[in-house]
Amino acid sequence: MTAFDLIDSIFSRAGRGGDGNMRCITREQLVYLRDLIDKDAQSAAVRRGANGSLVWMPGGRHKYVICEDQRGEKHTLTRLSSIEASGMSSLF
Repeated sequence: MTAFDLIDSIFSRAGRGGDGNMRCITREQLVYLRDLIDKDAQSAAVRRGANGSLVWMPGGRHKYVICEDQRGEKHTLTRLSSIEASGMSSLF
């Protein structure tokens, strides 16, 4: 399994309220996702974000923000879309 496969499986299920681009993930999913990203060829595209979050910026349309809840179990994965593709004369 790759990091992209895991992310696709997380986003394939309906989110519980909130934004369509954000999912709550378990501690196990968080650890597994970090391990997969570390093994990925694009792992150098990881940057530290605000409040201890990780921002993964692999090539392609989507970027991801991974937030670990230090006090509980409200870890989140947020998918951001790059506007670059739409700026290059394509609709989506």
